[in-house]
Amino acid sequence: MIGSLRILRDIYSPKIIFVSLLLSCLIVLMGNYVLYGVAVIFIGILWLFLGEQLLLVLIIISLFTLLGETDTSLRTIVHLVDFSLLGYLFLRRFALKFYSYPPVPKSVLYFISLYYFSMIMATVMSDYPIVGLGLIVRQTIFFIITYLFYALIKNENDIKTYFVAFVISACVLAASSIFTFMSDSSGLFNLTSGSRERIVGIISNPNNITNFYMVSFPLVLSILLLKRNTLSNVIGLLLILYLSFALFITLSRSAILGVIAGTVIMLYILRRKYFYFIIVSLIVLVIMFIAYEPLGNLTSILFRVERGTTGRDYLWAISLDIIKDHPLFGIGPGAYKYEMFKYFPVMLESWMGGLFVDLYETTGGANLSHNFFLFLFSDLGIPGLLTSLALPIVFFKIGIKTLKKYKLGKKDTYYLIVALFAIGTAMFVRGFVESIGLLYYGAITTDLPFWLVFISLIYYNIHEPDHLTNKQKENSLLM
Repeated sequence: MIGSLRILRDIYSPKIIFVSLLLSCLIVLMGNYVLYGVAVIFIGILWLFLGEQLLLVLIIISLFTLLGETDTSLRTIVHLVDFSLLGYLFLRRFALKFYSYPPVPKSVLYFISLYYFSMIMATVMSDYPIVGLGLIVRQTIFFIITYLFYALIKNENDIKTYFVAFVISACVLAASSIFTFMSDSSGLFNLTSGSRERIVGIISNPNNITNFYMVSFPLVLSILLLKRNTLSNVIGLLLILYLSFALFITLSRSAILGVIAGTVIMLYILRRKYFYFIIVSLIVLVIMFIAYEPLGNLTSILFRVERGTTGRDYLWAISLDIIKDHPLFGIGPGAYKYEMFKYFPVMLESWMGGLFVDLYETTGGANLSHNFFLFLFSDLGIPGLLTSLALPIVFFKIGIKTLKKYKLGKKDTYYLIVALFAIGTAMFVRGFVESIGLLYYGAITTDLPFWLVFISLIYYNIHEPDHLTNKQKENSLLM
């Protein structure tokens, strides 16, 4: 009896009553979003017990997967919650002690300065300055978020936490695509038909969703190449097969190019024999596809070879014509949707014209250059072109130096760095046929994957490998 009274006393304590009333009010205010509110509360409870790393995992997964593109207003709320949590974690660790904030390499700061100069000048000279100003603000918010992720890296475990969360996100996105494919009774027929549609899921842009596969492939491959134990090898192989199928049904040829590029780069650095085997195998397969007609026809259908550049040549022509008319400062950030139809290379009533109109409406009038360099050149002029060239230069400078520094270090660390370097390089290769994935005015789902890779390389570059002897450090820097 006494024990029961004590329990009742604890339950009806003022603190418990206050918290219960507060939660009840929040649930009433949330209305139809009550399930999301419960999820937030549940996450908060888990955070209290499991700590900061879990919270970072949940932030990354929610940023990339929660709600997708189905509810923009609720997605904005989720983003605000995630960004607020990142800010809280940052201030909890560093407060306002500016001297303790993690430094950024000068080369990166110079690049960002060039980028802002390009955007500001193009906006000032544009016929649509308000649109450009909005994109500059969005880009600024994005860089702040990126820096928060960078500053919260205490050690290698945090980097691994980021990319475990990222691979989970890729698996969720893959599941959404596979579910869409399996839900369509004609999916298997369309998969082998000349008019097949590209399968998407939570994220409607197929070239965007495959961006996650491009990042995940090298990360998983690094686990396989380490050959730690049977279980990790089996899990890694299953993940490769799973993501491969998702990539296949989405069928982004640019992403397939990126995945092949990333794989080849990793094998060249880590397994030279496998690299030569892959190159020879690819040559043999190409010859077989050319020589054996049925196989060639099947490949043409599955990989849309009959569609050639799928209209990219027209989009490149539009960008080149814009550059001819606006070479110095471009048309301005966000102005493409107002200028595109002035340079339309085909009749609007034609089949290709209708395709471009649909693409225009789907993307909200975003720059459709389908080339990272043409995208910045047409929007920002010559300074934009210099910015597009400066980014890979800065990345490779930091990446190659980091590879040399850690070459004699721990094997798993070096393999992870190789994977990060391969991912970035593959994204630049893909940049010749896609605008998104590198620097798309701070769009979270398109830009953050690359910048998580880049800030991780920067962290390794700034910090010395503490597991090396002094002699090994000297040798690694001389290599």
